[in-house]
Parts: sequence; C-alpha cells; structure tokens
Amino acid sequence: MKIIIRGIVFLSMGVLLMNAPAQAQKRAERTVEKREKQLAKQKADKKAQAEKEQEEMRKKHVDMQTKKVQKRMKKTRKKSKRYNNKKKGFFLSRWFN
Repeated sequence: MKIIIRGIVFLSMGVLLMNAPAQAQKRAERTVEKREKQLAKQKADKKAQAEKEQEEMRKKHVDMQTKKVQKRMKKTRKKSKRYNNKKKGFFLSRWFN
C-alpha cells in the first residue's frame, strides 16, 4: 500500500515539475519582449532628440550669418531643391534599364 501511495505521489510530483518550467519560460519570454519594446522606444527617443538637436544647430548656424549671406543661402537652397527635384538620375542607368 505504501508503495502505491509513493508511486502516486512521485508521479504527481513529476507531472507538476514538468509543467512549471513551461510557465517560467512564458514569463521569461514576456520579460524579453517587454525589454525589447523598451529598448526600441529608447532608440526612437534618442533618434528624435538627435534630429531636434541637429535642427537647432542648423538654425543657430543660419542665425549667426549676416543678412546678405542668409539671402544667398536661401537662394541657393531654393535653386538646389528645384534642380534636385527634376533630376532624372545617372545617364547610364537610364540608358540600360
């Protein structure tokens, strides 16, 4: 009788112990996913911050220029936008496509 009870207890413990690591693995996966989301958010925030700082530095650079130079920079920027928007691409790539 004792052998049967021991067998039942041993069998039930084995089943319970086999089920526990699966649940622990799910928790570990959730924490990994949460950490990945957190890192992605931090990376996006850093990128946005860097872009903001770069824009501020550009504005500061423009403000430091004289009025005459600012006008010349503006004219050049408009001209370059106009030329770059109509640009078709490298002539060899157009010929052989």
